[in-house]
Amino acid sequence: MDFINNILKNAYERGFKTLNEAACYQILNRIGIKTPKIKTVSETADIRETLKDFPGEKIVIKILSEKTLHKTDKGGVKICSKEKAEQVFKDMRADLPGANSFMLAEFIDCPPFTLGREILLGARLDEAFGPVITLGFGGTDSEHLAKNFKEEVRTALTPALNADFDSFTESSLLWRYAGGKARGSKSQISKASLTETLQKFAGLMLNFSPLNKNAEFFIEEFEINPLCAGGGALTALDGVLRFKKAEFPKEEKSVTETGLKSLLNPKSAAVIGVSGKKMNMGRIILNNIIKAGFNKENLFVIKEGEQEIDGIKCVADFKSLPQKIDALILSVPAGSAVQTLQECAQSGKVNGVVLISGGIGEKEGSAGLDLKLKEIIKEGKKTNPDFTVNGSNSLGLVSNPSNFNSLFIPTEKFTPPLGFNPALTPSAFISQSGAFMLASLGKMEHLKPLYAVMTGNQQDATVTDYAKYLIKENKIKLLMLYIEGLKQNEGEALRQAVLRAKKQGIKTVIYMAGRTPSGQKAVMGHTASIAGNYFTAKKILSQAGAFMAENLEEFEDLCQTLSFCAGKEFKNNKVFMLSNAGFETSAMADSIKSDSQLTPAVPEGELKNEISSILAEYGLSSLADVRNPLDVTPMCPDDAASKIMRAAVKSGQYGAVLFCTVPVSPAIKTLEAEKPLFLKEFAAAAKEYNIPAFASVSAGHRYDYYRKTGQENGLPVFDHADKAVKIIEKLLKNK
Repeated sequence: MDFINNILKNAYERGFKTLNEAACYQILNRIGIKTPKIKTVSETADIRETLKDFPGEKIVIKILSEKTLHKTDKGGVKICSKEKAEQVFKDMRADLPGANSFMLAEFIDCPPFTLGREILLGARLDEAFGPVITLGFGGTDSEHLAKNFKEEVRTALTPALNADFDSFTESSLLWRYAGGKARGSKSQISKASLTETLQKFAGLMLNFSPLNKNAEFFIEEFEINPLCAGGGALTALDGVLRFKKAEFPKEEKSVTETGLKSLLNPKSAAVIGVSGKKMNMGRIILNNIIKAGFNKENLFVIKEGEQEIDGIKCVADFKSLPQKIDALILSVPAGSAVQTLQECAQSGKVNGVVLISGGIGEKEGSAGLDLKLKEIIKEGKKTNPDFTVNGSNSLGLVSNPSNFNSLFIPTEKFTPPLGFNPALTPSAFISQSGAFMLASLGKMEHLKPLYAVMTGNQQDATVTDYAKYLIKENKIKLLMLYIEGLKQNEGEALRQAVLRAKKQGIKTVIYMAGRTPSGQKAVMGHTASIAGNYFTAKKILSQAGAFMAENLEEFEDLCQTLSFCAGKEFKNNKVFMLSNAGFETSAMADSIKSDSQLTPAVPEGELKNEISSILAEYGLSSLADVRNPLDVTPMCPDDAASKIMRAAVKSGQYGAVLFCTVPVSPAIKTLEAEKPLFLKEFAAAAKEYNIPAFASVSAGHRYDYYRKTGQENGLPVFDHADKAVKIIEKLLKNK
C-alpha cells in the first residue's frame, strides 16, 4: 500500500484532503479495479496529439480538480465526438476560467436507462462502525433515489471488517437487476466479479482506517459513481475520495467483567446522599433496596453523624466501610458528585458505582465537570481495575438475581420489575434513558427482566458493555436495548455482540434514537451522548440479526412478543389465523405484503376435515368455510375456537398460529366474572407442541383481564389483528 500512501501524502503536502479523478483512478488500478484509459491535458495541442491514442469515435473531457468534486453540476464533464473535441475543450476552458487541468478519458458505453448497469460503490469511515461499504443504484439519479425512495431501493450497506460479501451482494436490490434476477432484467455482471470488487474496495478501506495501527492516513470517503457493469466487467467511470491525517485516540482501560458483575449482581451495597430527616432521593433509593429484599447485613449508608437510618447501619466515610462494596448508589447534587466520586475512587473500597447525579456534561458550563469526572474514573481504575461507573444521570438499576432495586422512583408511582413470570423467557433491558425504560415496563407489567439497567450518560459503562457481558454470561434469551448514541468503534463491538447473541439463540431488540438532525439535538441535550448515524446502525445491526424497531410502539410489541417466543422457532413460514370478526380477517389478509415471508396456507387433508367437522358440530358450517384467515363469526363459542386452534397447532402444517377476537360476543367468555379459560387453553396447546402462538383482543380496558390471562399464560396479546401480523412477519424475516 506504499504506492497509495504516497498519492495521499503528496496531496496532503500540497494542502489538499481530496484527490482528483486521475489520482482516484491510480488507486483503483492499483487494487485491481478497472478504469477507462485517461490522459491529462492542459492545451488544445495536447488534445489533438492525444486523441489518436483512444479507441472508439467518442471521447470524454473532464475538468481535473481536487476542489470540484461534483463535476457534472459545474459543467465539467462533456461527451463528444473526436472531431468536435478541440472545440468542446475550448468552450469548457472559457466556461471554467479557473480550471487549469483537464482529463481525456476513454468513452465507455454505459446506458443509464438499463437498471442495474450503473452502480454506486462507496465507502466511508463511520466513527462507530469503522469502514462501511455501500452498494446501490448509481448514475445521476442516485441522489434522487436516496431522497425519495425506501431504504431498500437506496442502498445496501455493510461493515468492511469480516463482511460476508456474498450474502451482502445477494441482499442488495441492486443485485436483482445487475444480476438479471428481477423480471425483465438481463445479467450485467457475475456475482463473483462484483463480490471480488467489493472485497478489494473493503481491503483498501481497512488499510487506511484506525483498524490499521500503522496507517499514516485515513480514507474518510471513497465513492465510485458510476461503476459501469457490462460485458462481464466492472469499470469505474468516476471517483471521489476524501482523506485525513491519521489520528489514533488514546486507549482507555475498559470496564471489566468483575466491575459489571458487581453492578448487575451485587452481594453488598451502600447508598450515599440519604437524609435522616426527610424522604429525599437517597432515602427513597434506600427504602426501595430494603423493600426488594436485599440482605440488610450487607447494606450500608455512608453518612457522618448518624448511627443508622431505617434500620441500616451508617458509616462516616468510604474508608470506614467494613468490607469492599459491590455497588454504591451515589445520589448527591451534581456540584458535589465529582468530589464524592473522587473520594470513592481513591478509597479502593468500591467496585461499581451507580451515579444518579444529573447535569454533568449536559448543560452549558458543565463540560469541566464532565472532563473531571472522566479523569476520576480513569484514575480510579488504576487503584482498582474493577472500578466501574454506571451513569451519570442514571435512574438506577434493578437486579432480580440479587433482589436489588436502586431506582429513585417511589413504589407507589412505579411498580419495579421484581419477581419472576414462569411464562416468560429470561431477559434483560439496558437503556440510556431511564424514563424510556420506566414508560415501557409500565405498559408491560408482566415483563420481569432479570436485569433492568439505566446507563444514563455512559461516562464509563455503556449499553454495549452490558450487552457483551450479558451475552457472554448466557443466562438470558432476550436482550432489549435503547440506544441514543454509539461512541467511537462501539458500533462494531455491538455488531459482534449481536452476532454472538444470534448464534447462542438470544434475540436482540433495539430502538435507536437520534434519527434526524432535530432528533440528534434532542438526544445531545438529554444524555450528552454522541447521536449515531441511524441509517448505518439500522442496516448493519439488522444484518447481524438484531430486531431494529421502527418506532416506540413497535419496540414494545417486539419486546412483548419475544419475551414469550424467544425460545420457540418457526418450523415453517405458514401461519394459521382465526377470528370471530370479518373485519379482522380482512385486516389480517390485507396486512400480508406481496413479498411477505408469511404464508396464509389453507388447511389441507386431515386438518381441513377436522375443522369442517368442528364447524358442523357447533352449527357454524352455514356461516363459515374452511379458509385462512378463517372467520368463525361472533356465533363461535369458546369450545369451538379452542378445538380449531388445537387442531391447527398439533397438525404440524403451521409454523405459528394467531387467534384474534372481538371480545364483546355473548358466545365467548371474556369478562373476569365469566372466568374465561380459552386463552389459557390456547397457550397450553402451543406450549405442548412448542409452536409460537399469538393473540389479539380488539376492545377497550373493560377486557384488560382477558388480555392479562393470555399474557400470564405465555401469549403475546396485541390490540389489533394487523399489528400482530406485522410483528409475525418481522419475526419470520429474522428467524
